[in-house]
Amino acid sequence: MSPGRMTDQKTDTTWVRRWRLDSLRAAVALVVLVITTVMVSDPPAAWEVSLFRAANNLPRQAEWVLWALQQAGMALVMPVGAVVLFFIVRHWRPSVTLVAGGIVFGWAGAKVIKEIVGRGRPSQLLADVQLAYDVPTTGIGYPSGHAVLVFTLAVVFSPYIPRWLRWTLYGLGVIVAFSRVYVGAHMPLDVIGGAAYGIVIGSVVNLVSGIVAEKAKPEGLVNSWADVLGASTNA
Repeated sequence: MSPGRMTDQKTDTTWVRRWRLDSLRAAVALVVLVITTVMVSDPPAAWEVSLFRAANNLPRQAEWVLWALQQAGMALVMPVGAVVLFFIVRHWRPSVTLVAGGIVFGWAGAKVIKEIVGRGRPSQLLADVQLAYDVPTTGIGYPSGHAVLVFTLAVVFSPYIPRWLRWTLYGLGVIVAFSRVYVGAHMPLDVIGGAAYGIVIGSVVNLVSGIVAEKAKPEGLVNSWADVLGASTNA
């Protein structure tokens, strides 16, 4: 099934909406978000504590490297990402939708989830947590805002960048999520839920805005997971 296409005659821009791909991705990520939200407990479950200890107790030689990489999840990255996106697609709509989605869903939505869950950070839940430089020790930990932001950007940028860079961006998201556990800022479910929430937001942003066909990579316009896997196999 071909993705929905609409041409703006004024700007001669073709907009593509991948209803199958982005809707299914958003739905699956939403299910993961709901599951992790339900699983969050205070005190944390033994299995989650074990995963946290396994990451947090790793040797500290990588601390500054991971601290630097996790800055990709800082709030300032959202407007910077919107500016970069504008220069890639040469149209205001994806960037404005990204910022609006980041504010409405990312900030406001996460605030609602935090109020519902209300679980603190690792140092409030456990003893002997290894804390890296400038790591928050108070507040609500679920979901991880860093994970939300970096996975939102990965999904929104993915149609416009080469395959190797797309997987690099998703890999950065995984590293950022892991680093938030390693430095003692979040429990494992915090970052899993945050990543899922970011994927939901990014998928919704792409559906609402549409993708600029003239600027997207060919594999960025496919409309089903079968087509995605086929494109990867033929690459």
